[in-house]
Amino acid sequence: MKNYLSYKKVDPVYFSSEIFFPVGILCAASFISYLLLYFIGLGFAVFFNAALAWCGYFYFYYYGRSRSGITFEFLIGFVLTAAFLLFTDYGVYTLVQYQETGIFNTLYFTIWALILFGTPIVYYIQYFGSNHYAKVKIANTYLKVYFSVYHDRELLTYIDSIAFINTSKDLISDIKVENNIPFYSDKELAEMETSSKYNHLQQSAFSGLIHIPFGADQFEISWYSIVEDQYYKVNVPFSIDKFKLEEEKYPLNEPKSIRGQKAKRTFLHLHQNGGFKLYNEDAVLLDFQSHKPTEISEEEKNKKLIAHQSSHKYYDDKKHFSDLIETLRKSNTIQERFELKEKLIVWNLEFSGLHKDHYLEINNTNFENYKIEKEAAVEFDLKPLPKKITFVYRGSYLFPWLKLHIDTLKLNQLIEKVLLDDFENRISFSLDFKDNDASDLVFTVIANGKKTLFTDWEIEIDQYRKKDMNDQQREKNEDTTKRTLLQEGWDFVFAKNYEDAQQKCDALKAIDSEYASAYFLEVRILWYTKGFETCYSKRDYYFAKTKHEPPVQALIYNSYGCILDLELRYEESLPYFEKAIEINPKEPIFVCNLGEMYYKLKDPAKALKEARKAKLMGYESSMLSEILANKGVIDLINH
Repeated sequence: MKNYLSYKKVDPVYFSSEIFFPVGILCAASFISYLLLYFIGLGFAVFFNAALAWCGYFYFYYYGRSRSGITFEFLIGFVLTAAFLLFTDYGVYTLVQYQETGIFNTLYFTIWALILFGTPIVYYIQYFGSNHYAKVKIANTYLKVYFSVYHDRELLTYIDSIAFINTSKDLISDIKVENNIPFYSDKELAEMETSSKYNHLQQSAFSGLIHIPFGADQFEISWYSIVEDQYYKVNVPFSIDKFKLEEEKYPLNEPKSIRGQKAKRTFLHLHQNGGFKLYNEDAVLLDFQSHKPTEISEEEKNKKLIAHQSSHKYYDDKKHFSDLIETLRKSNTIQERFELKEKLIVWNLEFSGLHKDHYLEINNTNFENYKIEKEAAVEFDLKPLPKKITFVYRGSYLFPWLKLHIDTLKLNQLIEKVLLDDFENRISFSLDFKDNDASDLVFTVIANGKKTLFTDWEIEIDQYRKKDMNDQQREKNEDTTKRTLLQEGWDFVFAKNYEDAQQKCDALKAIDSEYASAYFLEVRILWYTKGFETCYSKRDYYFAKTKHEPPVQALIYNSYGCILDLELRYEESLPYFEKAIEINPKEPIFVCNLGEMYYKLKDPAKALKEARKAKLMGYESSMLSEILANKGVIDLINH
């Protein structure tokens, strides 16, 4: 391939705090030089700096070396170091001269300061500026694309190169295929865990972020198909305009000029006979059914074959690998999978035995991946067969906890049999999960009312996500039960059936002894059944029991305020309403109740103030209207 320029990562630059170590040494040396100049004289200051340069550079130069003889190179370094220290001390010398003579050489001092302080500033400006310029240039030269390459594992494909090329500017993408994916034997696959096995079987030949040059006008790919014993090298026209570009949003702390542009994830699938398909969710970019093979020497073929073979464990043995190639050439499964990729069938799917809050992610034989709700899945649609179905539970976050891996070749063979009797040419898939582990599945294929059991599938369960899901479901069910019991308890209270209300309250506390709302209900039951004194005497107990849930504790404080109000103990009720407001200042009824107490205590200013506050909070009641209408002055005759 011609020598093209490809994307090179620009590493971020940082202002290192390590610079403060040499700066600190220079400052200390300058301070000592100042004392020597001021109290002893120039000669001692020069001698000090020379000695410091000798010792410091000696340590730096000979650190880690076995020999410490004085060399010419060392002497040059020493002289330069001493000169730098003396130059740095010029400012100190100028200061001492000014103190002793009153003469200050502004020009020389300015030149010294500009050199000493300006040089590192200019260096860092250039350092950061050149880095920023390089990033901007990269962003304007290449676009970002997440790129995945797939091929049938049984083709035993060795990919030489894949490239998007801008021929006018000699630029190329940065795709590096490692060709290190092992081909496991059936025995090795059988010994693997389900997740590991399917991670391998569904593994891409390449997947990662690539950078394609703007203005790319060619797509080039070359690979060796060992099973076909054919080498393909393809170079076809390509237009970058086929990509729908969008601004890269991340990272947020970088400007748009650096983030650049990106396209949606793009896929490349290699087929038999030199065919391939390049596409993303927006469009098919390139699609070729076949290409003529390219002649290469037997020596080159053997190199690629050996390189492919060496990536395996069982098939690293030459005879095993040779037998595998021969077996695959006699098999027709590669062609069957290829034909199945484009095959469309009218089918639907329904499942039972799992929680209702699930949706499905389906990977089909055409390498498409889409999400579908449970209700929508029962609708018949013309589409490729499912290859993997992931069940995702909606909880506090999404739990993709269960994967159903389907042998689509066996499923297609079964469908072809049952469709012989199906005049509607429609298939239904019924998934019935029988046990709590969701591993006891009955997979039924239904056509024209006839049910056929299908067993060529495997289930993969993420136990950690399953546990989190079960915990959330249990908490959700428990919360629903508590809410139901609480509502039933209040219904009994309103019906004055206090005995049954207390039973509901006890049931609530048995489920969750920390459930604050149960104690709020119990306060009301206790008041109605045992009277004021008994209820009032247990107020500290209920305050303590609801401390962990402030909104409920505020309700209990308000409730005791209301009890005292009914006992005509208005003055005593004030602290309870005030405490309720302190705990939950957003509840207007507490504010209105406080205003009512001031109203009854004949304090119109405070009554009116609280009533207006409750009104502004959106509260409405007959008492509130009365306080506002009477401007806080109570009519004792009507009360």
